[in-house]
Amino acid sequence: MFGKSGKREPTMKIFFASDFHGSTVVFKKFLNAAKVYEANNLVFGGDITGKAIIPIVGNGKPPYETSYFGQQKTLNTDEEVSSFIKVQGDTGYYPKIMTKEEYGEISQDQKKKTDVFHELMIERVKEWVRIADERLKPTGIKLYMEAGNDDVKGLEEYFNSEVSQDIGEKIVDMDGYKIAGISEANMTPWNAPRDVEEDDLWKIISKQLSQVDAREKLILAYHPPPIDTNLDLAPRIEKDLRYTNVGGQQIMVHVGSSSVRRAIEERSPIVSLHGHIHESRGIDKIGKTVCINPGSEYTEGVLHGGLVILRDREVMNQILVTG
Repeated sequence: MFGKSGKREPTMKIFFASDFHGSTVVFKKFLNAAKVYEANNLVFGGDITGKAIIPIVGNGKPPYETSYFGQQKTLNTDEEVSSFIKVQGDTGYYPKIMTKEEYGEISQDQKKKTDVFHELMIERVKEWVRIADERLKPTGIKLYMEAGNDDVKGLEEYFNSEVSQDIGEKIVDMDGYKIAGISEANMTPWNAPRDVEEDDLWKIISKQLSQVDAREKLILAYHPPPIDTNLDLAPRIEKDLRYTNVGGQQIMVHVGSSSVRRAIEERSPIVSLHGHIHESRGIDKIGKTVCINPGSEYTEGVLHGGLVILRDREVMNQILVTG
């Protein structure tokens, strides 16, 4: 592909990953991936926060009592406490040292528990952005981030820094391309903070895309994948939140977004980047658009990502990687 000057257009490499759910080790691997794969830009596709607080209860010094996968555990030394905190942070949880009195108050007061949970989420996001600044600033690599449907609203205000930029519900310039991000997802059985009905999701998307000229080189970074692809297959879940099994086998169904698919069909972006459905790691195409969901195994400390190489309006190569 040649530009107006007759010279071949330069390539741009994007490393994309999603759904870290609080795992610090996966986030650090993500930052390192920029150097490993010689990427120009990192894109994070949402669901940055973890699932639960892990209380570490004591009186200011060991021993502390805690719980690990439902099993009571005593931490007898400072070294055991530090190791436990690291393991929980890498798994995506939020360990917090507290007194018996604090633990009792949080256990009995849902508002206080929610407030502490949000404080821990913000604290970790701020720490991750600080690490990103430290590691990426000398390289000139930029980080583009969005929240996901599991992330509480307002968290994205902490994404912006010297090297990172929030792209959720925004259109942002990225090395001559326009990248459009969407954090909301179509409804899930869990009624997550950013779950919305398809009609409302389409209103958000159509308003956003009305601001993009058809001549722009467009990239979509929409948290939910398009429906009826190999990127949106997940176990069927009943109303009581149990998985549907037939003959001992889980039934898989398409759970992606019809609004996201419509956006891809109508606007034909160069590439669309998705997360949300951890089980559906893959690459697909809708028309000329390459669609990618790298999947997620954050609880195992595994980074799944997608490397995309672009030149002008073409995807020169795309590959799923694991590290």
